[in-house]
Amino acid sequence: MSTEEVKLNDLYPLIIQKDEEAIKEFFFLMQPNVFHFLFRYIGNRAIAEDLTQDTFIKFWLSIDRLDPSQSCKAYLYKIARNLAINYHNRKPPVVRFEDDENLLLLYSKNSNMEVDAIFFMDDYQKAIESLPERCKATFLLSRFSGFNYSEIAEILEVSIQTVKNQMNKALAVLRKRLRKHLD
Repeated sequence: MSTEEVKLNDLYPLIIQKDEEAIKEFFFLMQPNVFHFLFRYIGNRAIAEDLTQDTFIKFWLSIDRLDPSQSCKAYLYKIARNLAINYHNRKPPVVRFEDDENLLLLYSKNSNMEVDAIFFMDDYQKAIESLPERCKATFLLSRFSGFNYSEIAEILEVSIQTVKNQMNKALAVLRKRLRKHLD
């Protein structure tokens, strides 16, 4: 168990008691991780920052409903995931030409190898975004947030076997979508 995990386990009882110092420490420990998860999920820094803030506000407002036998960290990620899904369900499609112009300018200034890496990362992000919601959440929680399968099962409220199946499906889709980069 990492020192961060030990620290979080020590904070849980205090968080449930609404100890403000413990909640602040929990925020400072978890905020970068939640932001990174949401940024990967949404793909927009400003929206991810807003959703990160909303995640902690919702967490604070629901402290009375926390189950002491469950992980505060898992509960926090459930909130973040639900906010990301809600955002995706209500956002209008946006086309931003200035991003394309900046990307073309960037390509013109880079060597072929760097351009290939940029194209790979763009295709990789698009491939992740194309995954079904549960696959995407499973993949991001595992690969980018460092959760193990049992923690993911708790966050998503599914069985460990479902997590394994979703992860296998996500990896298969990513391999297929990124085949041209892997050959």
